[in-house]
Amino acid sequence: MKRNAFDDPGAFRRRWSHLSHDQLRAESLRDPLLFAADHIPVEERREGTVVIVAELDGAPAPVVVVIPDGPPAPEEEACLGVLASVIAQLDAAVSEADPYAYDDYDDDRDPFDVDGQSSDGDSAVLRIGVVAHRLGSPAINDIDRRWMSALGLVSVALGIETIGVLSRTRSGALVRVPESAAA
Repeated sequence: MKRNAFDDPGAFRRRWSHLSHDQLRAESLRDPLLFAADHIPVEERREGTVVIVAELDGAPAPVVVVIPDGPPAPEEEACLGVLASVIAQLDAAVSEADPYAYDDYDDDRDPFDVDGQSSDGDSAVLRIGVVAHRLGSPAINDIDRRWMSALGLVSVALGIETIGVLSRTRSGALVRVPESAAA
């Protein structure tokens, strides 16, 4: 039997199959990037797929946004654009659901102003992380560094904590990218 690209069914079974519902929930909250990486449908895993995991103010669990046709080899600006777009969409959705939650929030705001500082208003996003699907070895590469750098810039500009970056390679390997890789 041929194994699907971007999948490691044996590792999935070892990580998740023995857990009870409560244990599964606890593990998903402890490591939301790993949970997201393992639980998006195999059909959506391909080069360029990006998964954004965001913890929102008042939400009981992280929100997972799957971008199946993301940039396969993005420059840092493209990574920043994806993150800023997702944050703006999440803020707009929270604002629409509860218009009084963030009184200072402006739906038409640019997440970054000219000098890279955040614009006025709070974000409903408290923490954010990225799962990127890429080709290559299970060693940290330039794509991983770009995602981590963009995540760091968003974190500083908008005051959002980072969850981190996790890359899944075509072979199914998972690569945790340390913050120091962005430097």
